[in-house]
Amino acid sequence: MEVSVSYWNRGIKLGLLAPVAAAIAAAMLAGGVGAAGAATPVTPESLTNCGGTLTPDATGASQGEPNLLDYAFNCDTPITGYTITVDRLPSDLGNVDNYSANASVVLSTGIPSPTESITCEGTTPSNGVNCNLGAGGLMDSYASAQGSFDLVQPYCAYLPAKAKPGTPAVPQAIVSVVVTDNSGAEDGPFYLSLTSKCAKVPSVVPTPTPKTKKKAKKTG
Repeated sequence: MEVSVSYWNRGIKLGLLAPVAAAIAAAMLAGGVGAAGAATPVTPESLTNCGGTLTPDATGASQGEPNLLDYAFNCDTPITGYTITVDRLPSDLGNVDNYSANASVVLSTGIPSPTESITCEGTTPSNGVNCNLGAGGLMDSYASAQGSFDLVQPYCAYLPAKAKPGTPAVPQAIVSVVVTDNSGAEDGPFYLSLTSKCAKVPSVVPTPTPKTKKKAKKTG
């Protein structure tokens, strides 16, 4: 008799717990935890660091691209894509005149990658170009992305042609890169610096120095 009552009590308890267990399971699934206890995806963290340079490309002049620059940068974690931006003045909405549709991946050993390739797209004129390594593509840590773009105006600061005295000089361009790393996070901007120095120019167009008339020499 005691066995029969014990069995009946266990049945009642199990019946009451069944809906509770179902509710807990549903909550776990809604929270991203499966039956096997799989954790929710980790939020991407922007911890990647990158650095690079710009080099004037003398071959651009013969191609009608006198302001051609070559860029190269690398990062300490793998990346899947990046955006090059060029800023100068708030009113400038078209600093990039042209760009290379493909960029190279050079491994840390200095050898071009036989498997990785970069495709770049964008409109011109614009203030940037977007590049990626394709679906599933990845540029290894410390490998270098190398490409080029041509600016509408010179990279360095300059005085506007035929401008009135006191007109401010056009400031130097600011070139930076924002990357997407292998976790899906975006990192940057990282500034790309010119490998050579820009010539110094006045901050404004100077006032011409008045010419002095030479006195005629007396004769006799």
